[in-house]
Amino acid sequence: MLAPDKTIAEHTLRLSISASAVITVYAGALRYAVSPLLQASMPGWFDPVKYSIVTAITNGIHWMDALCIDVTSVIPQSIISFAGTFDTASDTINNIETEIMMSSGTATPEQKQQSIDTLTTLKGAIAKANADIAAIDVRLLSLTKLMQADHDAFADAAGIVAHNIPDGGTISKEIHADLGNDFLTITPNGPCMVSLAIKSDVMIKITQTSRSHPELLPYVIAQKLIDNALVDNVQASEAISKVRATWSLMEGLVDAAMADVSAAADKDLLPILKRAEFSAARNVWDQLSNIAKTFM
Repeated sequence: MLAPDKTIAEHTLRLSISASAVITVYAGALRYAVSPLLQASMPGWFDPVKYSIVTAITNGIHWMDALCIDVTSVIPQSIISFAGTFDTASDTINNIETEIMMSSGTATPEQKQQSIDTLTTLKGAIAKANADIAAIDVRLLSLTKLMQADHDAFADAAGIVAHNIPDGGTISKEIHADLGNDFLTITPNGPCMVSLAIKSDVMIKITQTSRSHPELLPYVIAQKLIDNALVDNVQASEAISKVRATWSLMEGLVDAAMADVSAAADKDLLPILKRAEFSAARNVWDQLSNIAKTFM
């Protein structure tokens, strides 16, 4: 059958969207929770650290305003578009099957060529979907590299903090501990937008812990977010790899069907087309398309 396992394909689609929503929390926290903290007066020595924080915030904004939107629209749209192409192909093949059955049971050269042309169209649609997802994958990899650079920059920032605040390392660890793993109030607004803030009790606690060094707050919070985001981004990359694997599977299925049809004797074309189970595959793609539409 020219379709993936519906349950696995649906899970893969949902995983790509949910992974995107997780990254959005990190990006939104940088944008809406950390950025306002930089408005406070900061000592001059903190400028290089502030620059690293602003760079991380900029990368988070890029995710929310551009890449996330593409990830969460291109993937479901590729399924919707292919399902439409498959519907047309299924109609064509069903008509060919009916024509063969109503005649001698042996296909004509024209019917065989029409079958090959239909499969070629499907292969082209698969190639487009694969190329679209691959382009997203490349951009996500680029974001991962930027996030790793942000992470590395914060390692350098630790030295700057330690040089200018004798007990800065100790205070930073205390702030990190006070934050815990549940320090944000989060209200998702779709996979690419989120409303959030640092919980008021946590904010009071970390402000007290920072003593006379409020500049440590955006530094520690941003560092914690980026550490978490690196893990989240790996999960998103893995989800997209699974999406690409689905299209690679489809490419193999269509290639095999094309090889069988191309090599078939005229009398064998009908059973070969029936083995492809176009109607059953169409049902799977239509169901996947309906699920994908819920994410658009």
